[in-house]
Amino acid sequence: MDRKEKKVLYKVSVVSLIFFGIFALRCYKEPPPLPPGPFITPETRYPIGPGDVIEIKLTPDEIGVSGTYEVDDEGRILIPLVGEYYVVGMTSIGLRVQLQKIFSEYIKRPYVTVFVRQMKSQKIYVVKDESIGVIYVQRPLSIFEAVIIAGVSPKEDKLSRVYIIRWNESKKSSDIYSVNIEKIIKGGDFTQNIYLTPGDILYIPPKYIKNVREAIGLFSGIGYSLIFGFGGFRVLGIVK
Repeated sequence: MDRKEKKVLYKVSVVSLIFFGIFALRCYKEPPPLPPGPFITPETRYPIGPGDVIEIKLTPDEIGVSGTYEVDDEGRILIPLVGEYYVVGMTSIGLRVQLQKIFSEYIKRPYVTVFVRQMKSQKIYVVKDESIGVIYVQRPLSIFEAVIIAGVSPKEDKLSRVYIIRWNESKKSSDIYSVNIEKIIKGGDFTQNIYLTPGDILYIPPKYIKNVREAIGLFSGIGYSLIFGFGGFRVLGIVK
């Protein structure tokens, strides 16, 4: 896949992401409260994805395997002696077991360790001010932390009605929920401070939005505008 094809695919994926959200918004009247979102916290259970950086250590190492590897867009890393190896969806433990089996064919009693040094494939998307930002997450992220990272303003943003759009794999469609951030800020109601799930879309509407119908209109407008001249995500932060 050449650079031009990757750029087109990137744009299509982003537009699809937004329109899944638009469809979800149109299918609801007033979204229900959001249930807590699961998050895989232990590094050993983290699913490796494109963009992640992996460190592999091999003992004894006479072929130069030990080092760091960045997972490419197709989910592969290039390992000496092994060649291209698909790692997406594997955990560090799973990859270690597989590499140990492979190197056992060439090395007597090899010892392999695998660490995920940079977790870039897990993301939270933020739609705000007619633009899309991304937060890379390497640990559980609460919605309160997310809105702070996004740079919200009580004077400009409608914090009493923040929307979460979450993909439901079993239904093959998106669910939408609403969260009242003002209850956290003004009332100390931390039952609203749920944890987000990687892949969630956080939509923070402007202050003048009165109801979900107006939110649909503005959110749809952002989606349509992305078809023309999308310039990429704005990195809001990396949560470690």
